[in-house]
Amino acid sequence: MNHLRFLAWSALMAKSMLATASPATSNSGTLEVDLIFPRNETYSPEGLMPIVFAVRNPVLTQVASAGITWSLWEGDNLTSPGSMTDAFLPLMPWDDQVNSTSSEPSFITRLINTTLYPDGIWTFSWTLALYNCSAHWQDPDTNLIVANNNITFTVSKSGQAPDLVAATSSEACGATVGYAYDIRGSRGMCALIGPNVTANPCSVSINSSTAASIMADATAFACSPLGFEYEPNVTCPIKGKKSSNAAGLSPMAAAAVAAAGWTWLSLLTLVTALNYLG
Repeated sequence: MNHLRFLAWSALMAKSMLATASPATSNSGTLEVDLIFPRNETYSPEGLMPIVFAVRNPVLTQVASAGITWSLWEGDNLTSPGSMTDAFLPLMPWDDQVNSTSSEPSFITRLINTTLYPDGIWTFSWTLALYNCSAHWQDPDTNLIVANNNITFTVSKSGQAPDLVAATSSEACGATVGYAYDIRGSRGMCALIGPNVTANPCSVSINSSTAASIMADATAFACSPLGFEYEPNVTCPIKGKKSSNAAGLSPMAAAAVAAAGWTWLSLLTLVTALNYLG
């Protein structure tokens, strides 16, 4: 077994350990991931500018070991001030936080601070990855499905404030980038995926109440001790309490903290794998 394959299966084993502790209640349906915000538009500088993904049937991300990596940079410089590279965004929900029978999407959010860099053109690059075991299930190298997408947006003092309600309006939803997969079951630690299906991002609608909830949960996580470690550039309105747990967070924010814990478990497993490989 080559090194890449061993590391891939090591990451999946870390994922499997948590999946065993909190099994999915369903392993079939349409999994859809849509980038709700930002768009190819001009925004005003914000201390808490959101990056928002909508995930329909979020419990299926556990079946497919789905996750997102993303990078953000200004101009053509990947190391520009305020840039982030290869940030990881876990999509796996915890069953006590997600209603697997609900038709409503789950919103996965990160926040960035653009007030320090009030003028510039930024690129947001993201990659959705998931595992398909419909064919050669013993070879993870060939089972990884990857979808890549880049969008650019401008930060300017003359720009508009971020508006999640407007981003999902009937006039704007057609510009939403999304990917959908027909999950028909699972085998081991990955999904059995059927023929291609078309994403329907216009089925996602955010009203003012939902937008406020999304921002409140994202802010609570970003300004918690654990969240601040992942998003150190965020300007917090209230400094998080010195605590190592998710107490005081809403269910969505607590789930984000728990998911971040999975990242640490994955890293630990990968380190163990590297030690094994010498």
